[in-house]
Amino acid sequence: MAVLTEPPGLPLWSDYPRFVLRHLAPIAAFIGLGLVAGFAWSLQQPPTFSATASVALVPVPVYVSTSTTEVVPPEVSIDTDAQLLHSPRVLNAVGNVLGTDADTASEHLSVTASPSSHVLHVTATAASAKLSAEAADAAVTAFVDVRRRALGALRSSQLRQLRLLVTSQEQLLAQEQAHRVVIPAIDGLFAQILELRDALDELEEAHSEPAEVVRSAVPPGAADYANTEVPMTSGAMLGLLCGCLLGSARDRAGRLGHRPLKPRTPAHPSGDQPDGVSHHEDYRHAA
Repeated sequence: MAVLTEPPGLPLWSDYPRFVLRHLAPIAAFIGLGLVAGFAWSLQQPPTFSATASVALVPVPVYVSTSTTEVVPPEVSIDTDAQLLHSPRVLNAVGNVLGTDADTASEHLSVTASPSSHVLHVTATAASAKLSAEAADAAVTAFVDVRRRALGALRSSQLRQLRLLVTSQEQLLAQEQAHRVVIPAIDGLFAQILELRDALDELEEAHSEPAEVVRSAVPPGAADYANTEVPMTSGAMLGLLCGCLLGSARDRAGRLGHRPLKPRTPAHPSGDQPDGVSHHEDYRHAA
């Protein structure tokens, strides 16, 4: 008659502390080894230095409007200017200082902005304090030139078009003054010319100096925080996992070594059944 065994169920909460107690020594050893390995790895990482340069942006419209009766064009957002700091020209300038390519230089460059202002803070990281300051200064210097070239309202063609418009309007005003008396305070054409002149002066000033470096980068006096806790914690967690896997393998090997043998069912000659066992019960046990 075969032995009936119930299938193993889910482990109980009490099984976990018992598992840890049974394999406490290898688990603790692996955790300690992971801590030491993580600490050793953190010591091998070179120190990094960070330097920050700040630049103030001159407000510039998105496009040049040739009419004073239309809606005033919005200013270029500070998010757009922040994206220009990751342009190829800026990254190449940073890469030349750090001795890397543009993709690697992008990892050493970060940008933040002061709230409710037009000021960007450009931070560069490097293996030395001097290189980090030089990289930050190179980034803002290249950014000023990129902003002058990239923004549509600051392009020379747009400024030339606005100058021609102002000149044509002034000629038209001169023709009207030859036929009538123009009162500047109430004349619409005269007021339009003044607005166009003001817009042209602002754009020409922004074209000559699209951004101003308000604070150059200063070499930091100390390296950035190494944050050795992260590799040590990661090593300890990896050691815990290895210890648990080893304990689970030992438990499985122990169960396989002590597996009970199934007793053989005695044969009954001529189909006779033992006393007190019906054909139906014997069939159920054999199954």
